[in-house]
Amino acid sequence: MSFFHNESLRKKLYDYIKLKINSGELRPGDPINQKEIFEELNISRTPYRDCMIQLESEGFVRIIPCKGVVIRELSIDEGMDAQEVGAALEGMACELAFYNARERSIPKLIELIARAEKCFHDNEPLAPNLNMEFHMAILEQSPNHSLVEQLIKMRERIYDFPQHATLPLLKWEKMFWQEHRHLVEILKNGTPTEFGRYMRDVHWKVQGREEYWETLLSVKPGTVKQYFERRRAYCEQERETNN
Repeated sequence: MSFFHNESLRKKLYDYIKLKINSGELRPGDPINQKEIFEELNISRTPYRDCMIQLESEGFVRIIPCKGVVIRELSIDEGMDAQEVGAALEGMACELAFYNARERSIPKLIELIARAEKCFHDNEPLAPNLNMEFHMAILEQSPNHSLVEQLIKMRERIYDFPQHATLPLLKWEKMFWQEHRHLVEILKNGTPTEFGRYMRDVHWKVQGREEYWETLLSVKPGTVKQYFERRRAYCEQERETNN
């Protein structure tokens, strides 16, 4: 009974911290106030410790011995690594989900697109989870549940960090929902390979969308370009060394 109780408290604290990070109430470098959490959530040290270990393993916090826990900053390298892995995983998951999603998910996907387009038409903000609803309507049809779990963790690495500026992201939303419509067309008339490739190579791509990714990752303009220049230089150096 004690184990399940502690698990419930750990999950409660995990959701609490993630919400504060995502909302920007807790920002990179901020300490987590252990005393305040104990009093507000009425939890003990065991679920607190277990939760902090989980958050550290997922890259959201840093545990400093004898000092406490602080919110980590997501570096450009970590963000781009997560983007690359996320693109590969979701492309694979879409291929696996293709036939199930074609049979079961199309009405839901069309409904979500209609809701998004109504928001655009009425100049209203999109519901916060509408984009994730669209993706999950496809991903939940994948027979490989471990793959989907890993993908969700990669998405959280990118999207659950606070964003310093959300307004510049809004101008990209129409384009992303146009791509969602194209994904539905591929689902209706295309092949699993086409479906996975479009998700991986188009919907997740960085080139041409550097501003979006720099805003999302809260880095300075030009940072993404510098990242790819460093990466190309490293690959060229490795190739010369091996030759």
